[in-house]
Amino acid sequence: MEPEFVFMIANFTGLFGWALILLLLLSQSTTIFSTHTDVFFEMTDEASGRIPIIDQMLLLEVICFTEVGRIIMGQLRGNMILGLVLHLIRMACLLLVLPDGLTGEHDTNGFNNQKFLSVLILYSWSLTEVGRYPMYLFPNSKLARKVRMVLPLFTFPAGAAAEALGAYRVAREMVEIGVSGFYRPAYYYLVVGSLGMVVLINGVLGPTMAYPALLKKGLPMLLGKPERERGTKAD
Repeated sequence: MEPEFVFMIANFTGLFGWALILLLLLSQSTTIFSTHTDVFFEMTDEASGRIPIIDQMLLLEVICFTEVGRIIMGQLRGNMILGLVLHLIRMACLLLVLPDGLTGEHDTNGFNNQKFLSVLILYSWSLTEVGRYPMYLFPNSKLARKVRMVLPLFTFPAGAAAEALGAYRVAREMVEIGVSGFYRPAYYYLVVGSLGMVVLINGVLGPTMAYPALLKKGLPMLLGKPERERGTKAD
């Protein structure tokens, strides 16, 4: 089987998977379909803490890490460090931030702030990815490239802020509990350290380094300025 065909299938799978995530999120905002899709956002096994929509996104992240690997091997053009950091932050959020938020374990006074942040994170990721894959599938499409470059100008700030705030809230709760409340101190320090890195990177490096790079590429397209010829890039 030709590698190009495998990569095309992976791109179609990524597009379909993230589009499904987006549809599930949209269904949750309606009273008609939400009862049919609640199962994707509920914990199916309390012992393992598994949630179907998170399991699906973990599989989709495998595709994303494969793309980062292709950048490392020189098969794709792109920013290797930015892509690696971005997807490591996603993994931290998938494993440490989203589970409690999506299952509503932080409800207070009828409004769940952590769940709101978690849903905002998922909207940011799914919109970004649904706008990204068409450029890989149709590399000669100017419209696909424009959507790919312009959409993150709006989804990145919202998603990065939600990730940072969500990580901070979880880290604060763990610090309040203290290391003595955990069976394995090493796990406690690993989790708090990982969440702290999410806050630091998204709060400091995101606005000063990552977002200016996105503006440099996307703002001229948003304003309708002539586009310079460039190769297709990954994250």
